[in-house]
Amino acid sequence: MYVVKVFHGYISKEGRRTRDKTPRNLLVFYTKKDSEKFADKIGGRVKKLEEITKA
Repeated sequence: MYVVKVFHGYISKEGRRTRDKTPRNLLVFYTKKDSEKFADKIGGRVKKLEEITKA
């Protein structure tokens, strides 16, 4: 699973930037291709969800 990172935060399910790293509150993509497509549209970058939950 992948999330989109922007400006010291992540995109939440509501479509806003949040600093909360809780996976249940984030907009989650199941394929890297879909997350990269969205990240390119908004100027963000893709991050694998496992990396967030380990920290």
